[in-house]
Amino acid sequence: GKPPSVTIAVERGGGSLERTYQVPAIRCEGCASSIREALGKVPGVEGTEVSVEHKTVAVRFDPARVDEARIRTALQGAGFPAA
Repeated sequence: GKPPSVTIAVERGGGSLERTYQVPAIRCEGCASSIREALGKVPGVEGTEVSVEHKTVAVRFDPARVDEARIRTALQGAGFPAA
């Protein structure tokens, strides 16, 4: 069956930032799940939304725990460097 849709709670005010990265290497849903898996292992990353159609990755993260360089490194490590 269809996996339940993941709702990411945004109640925690002020803590998290969201950044969107262009990732030209995204070609399919398989790419998207690899990216979600890779970023899900990064402490401080709270949510990841991948658009195969637009080749973007929106990442919500806690800037006190992780910085954008770490997120870019995780994307690159997964084989999907941000443009």
